[in-house]
Amino acid sequence: MVFFGLGTGAYALVLAWLPPYYTGLGWSPAEAGTLLGLVTLSEVTVGLAVSAWIDRLRDRRIALHAAAASLLCALVLLIAVPLSAAWPMAVLLGCGIGALFPLSLIVAMDHADTPQRAGEIVAFAQGGGYVIAALFPFIAGLVREHSSDLTGAWIFMAVATLAIFAIAQRFAPADCHLHPRH
Repeated sequence: MVFFGLGTGAYALVLAWLPPYYTGLGWSPAEAGTLLGLVTLSEVTVGLAVSAWIDRLRDRRIALHAAAASLLCALVLLIAVPLSAAWPMAVLLGCGIGALFPLSLIVAMDHADTPQRAGEIVAFAQGGGYVIAALFPFIAGLVREHSSDLTGAWIFMAVATLAIFAIAQRFAPADCHLHPRH
């Protein structure tokens, strides 16, 4: 649940605050919207790719860590060089977020021994996870209100991404009910 919530929190944060952040940096609303469009295009592309090839990877931690690394790199660029690296940052952000969503559900299902149990685990992960995710744009709003800048929100998300790394490490194949891949 926490893993799903943190990854989905990144999506909610970016969706709500990336365009206002860039308009605050002097971009036009159309430019900021195009940047968010690139994030979304990257998310969808990577989400479909992950769904197509993930069954070949028994240890999902490799993909989980790659997704979290993409997200963390994007956040570092967003914090350090938001104007000069906006377009690569948007692609990395979309890749990280786009991979984390399907992976979090797949990993949850991997740890179930029956379809019914898989449904229960995913329902729990999503139910509580969306509550956690809803806090991210709210926290960013508080940060912006008290600092007139969103840098603190991006730093908060970077720290949450480190938690994603730590939680992902616990998803070892030996701990789940995966069947060997053919």
